[in-house]
Amino acid sequence: MATTIRDARASERDRRWIEQIYDEYLGDLAAGHTGVFPAAAVTGQGIDELLQGWFRDQRSMPFMILRNEEPAGFALVQRERLPEGRVRVQFRLSEFFVRGPYRRLGVGSSAAQLLFARFAGDWVIAEQAGNLIAIDFWRKVLAEFTGGDFSEQQSYGEVAHRFASGGGARSRPG
Repeated sequence: MATTIRDARASERDRRWIEQIYDEYLGDLAAGHTGVFPAAAVTGQGIDELLQGWFRDQRSMPFMILRNEEPAGFALVQRERLPEGRVRVQFRLSEFFVRGPYRRLGVGSSAAQLLFARFAGDWVIAEQAGNLIAIDFWRKVLAEFTGGDFSEQQSYGEVAHRFASGGGARSRPG
């Protein structure tokens, strides 16, 4: 079974699919009792308004996660603004979601590694400190991708993982 990723910016169908399952994603985050979601209820912003930025901002890159060509999830990679004089690009994995039926099959790990291999630069992934499942998942994925060469820092209720990608997979995504 092949896991692939696809740039979702060019497809209205992909955007609609992400809009349709975004509530499911927020529900998963709320179920984790992170204290942050559902953000839409706090901000008054609708899902369509929230996702507009994903598809309009040149620094945002939404992706579909596919398992055997079937939509299994989504990811949002954002290119950070670089301070003056900084040459190396920094990326943030801002959103990452794999639907329940596709979990524990290697889909999330494979998709993450495909994303990291696609973009060379410094990366950061932040999770809420209370989301122990996500923290454990990212520790395992990053240990495999980087051979253990990543850092972890906790502050302000978040755990941030930092690492560098040379733009090529260090392991074989499934």
